[in-house]
Amino acid sequence: MEADRNFTVLAVSDNYASSDILNSILSSYYNVKIAACAKDALALLKGAEVDLVILDYEYHSKEGHDFLMSIKSAEETLRIPVILIGDSSNPEYEELAFALGAADYISKPLRASIVKVRVNNQRLIVRQIKAIEELGLLDPLTGIANRRGFDSRINLEWLRAIRDKTHFSLAVADIDHFKAYNDDYGHIQGDVLLRAIAKQIVLMLKRPADFVARWGGEEFVIMLPNTNLRGAIMHSEEIRKSVEKMVVPNLPGATISIGVASTIPSSSTSMQGFFNMADKALYKAKHSGRNKVCHFS
Repeated sequence: MEADRNFTVLAVSDNYASSDILNSILSSYYNVKIAACAKDALALLKGAEVDLVILDYEYHSKEGHDFLMSIKSAEETLRIPVILIGDSSNPEYEELAFALGAADYISKPLRASIVKVRVNNQRLIVRQIKAIEELGLLDPLTGIANRRGFDSRINLEWLRAIRDKTHFSLAVADIDHFKAYNDDYGHIQGDVLLRAIAKQIVLMLKRPADFVARWGGEEFVIMLPNTNLRGAIMHSEEIRKSVEKMVVPNLPGATISIGVASTIPSSSTSMQGFFNMADKALYKAKHSGRNKVCHFS
């Protein structure tokens, strides 16, 4: 595994044995910081650039839950990936972890090979996000990834889902009646709306691997790795509701329609065919009343 001393991992655990194990596994490769409680961890997050958080708390720990929710609700930390460590005998914790915005989950007892692979996966995602920002793969109007940026990112995540045999979901969102909106309020105000909705979708993304790009015009595409159909529908519905409630100064409210598709891809699965499934679901949402989420079945 490649060493990356500029990549900072913050291990947060109230169990000193777990902290020692994580430090011994990772310190040869990364810059590792240790925090024994959530309060110390939050202080470290404010005072230093942290690329990844590993959180080891018991399932019923309110402190652990509150810590994860606090960093996923703050704009300056919400994009930091969090790997949650939990007991393998409690599978409900894994589902809760992803619902709270964790990027990955590792079961105890800790195995060095698994910890290294999972941490390196997140490192590669973080590095690719930074590369996209630096290589001009951003949409100049909204500041999010453009179509080229999306193509670059989905190829990586698609191959990872094939390798790990995990769910992969896609949502295609379209602003309702956008042409009429432009006609009534002008293209400058239309651009204001596009920027506002792009920012709102970004704020609603829970994990660093979750990804949104402007596909073109008034259409956005949202990639949700390691997310099954139920989770993708729920997340898309949250995004739809948040846009519906959004207030843009001097502009009327706007809504979006979303089409969702989900699969566990294999080497024989067509990525283009999968995208077409989400697009067909969007068509269904647009032609059955708009301002709704539909899925491909």
